Amino acid sequence: MNRIGLILVLAISSISSVCAQDEIVCEQYHFNYYLVNPAVAGAERCTHLMLTGKFQWTGLDDHPMTQTLSARTRVLGNVGIGAYLYNDKNGYSYRQGGEVTFAYHLPLTQNDRYTMKDRSIQRQLSFGISMMLNHYNFDNYLVDKYGHTDNVLGNEGMDKGIYFNANAGLYFLWDNFFLGYSMSNLIPTEMTELGIDEPIRPLTGYGFLGYDFDLVNNITLEPAAMFKFNVNDERQLDINLKFMQTIPSNEDFSYWLQASYRHTLENSDYSPSPLSLYIMGGIRYKGFHAGYAYQIGLTPLNRQNGGTHELMLGYTWCVTKHFCR
Repeated sequence: MNRIGLILVLAISSISSVCAQDEIVCEQYHFNYYLVNPAVAGAERCTHLMLTGKFQWTGLDDHPMTQTLSARTRVLGNVGIGAYLYNDKNGYSYRQGGEVTFAYHLPLTQNDRYTMKDRSIQRQLSFGISMMLNHYNFDNYLVDKYGHTDNVLGNEGMDKGIYFNANAGLYFLWDNFFLGYSMSNLIPTEMTELGIDEPIRPLTGYGFLGYDFDLVNNITLEPAAMFKFNVNDERQLDINLKFMQTIPSNEDFSYWLQASYRHTLENSDYSPSPLSLYIMGGIRYKGFHAGYAYQIGLTPLNRQNGGTHELMLGYTWCVTKHFCR
């Protein structure tokens, strides 16, 4: 019965949490900042393709799993385009969807002529907007085997419909400094199929910034931070430190390591507290990229499972300094 109860809680929370936080794909920004800010699409004059997989709370039955496939590139001089698809399974609930993006990049240097040889942009202000589509549904197994009393599970069957939304962002580069700001859930979507008590999805903001310190032997040290908040006064802070190096004797190969700490800053009955610690890294060989991240949960619930694993595979059609941004 405890296992059945846990499965039911996971299934219901995966739908209700849609109204309390943004799409789960945004949590994988450390592999791809485009997932959290549409202005990043085409910010570098290169084409990126990336596949990610996230496996949460391993060791528990029917633990959440998420996969994303994304692409972004630069076209027509200063125009960027991008798109991603995602699939999310949490217990007996499912989400699928994606977004398409248009971005424009304004050069902030005298040399603003578009050349494919100049891959890495030094100074630039970018604007981006995306249209999003999301689909929600439940597995009939929950109702058929155990029955239910919850309106979310029973309202109009297992298929909960398709919902549209939008997000927009700014992205600023000035030499080794970068800054991004984006807002999601710009369309106040009311998900009536999820029950009459479901609130409108909150307007959610993301702000990130960082600086690259160029050291000896092609080594770069990048401290950065990500701040997430919404109109319900839910707030979260990530502090990141990344180490990157391109091998001096072999520029076809580079690697990076990163540690990230996540902390909640919400004003509620609970005091702000640590959420998780991420340890991650990746390698590049010519155009191929691979990465791995392990999340160590710092809450009582997360201490009862095997942690969260994330995998990344990618390819870039040219060599850029910051593939994972």
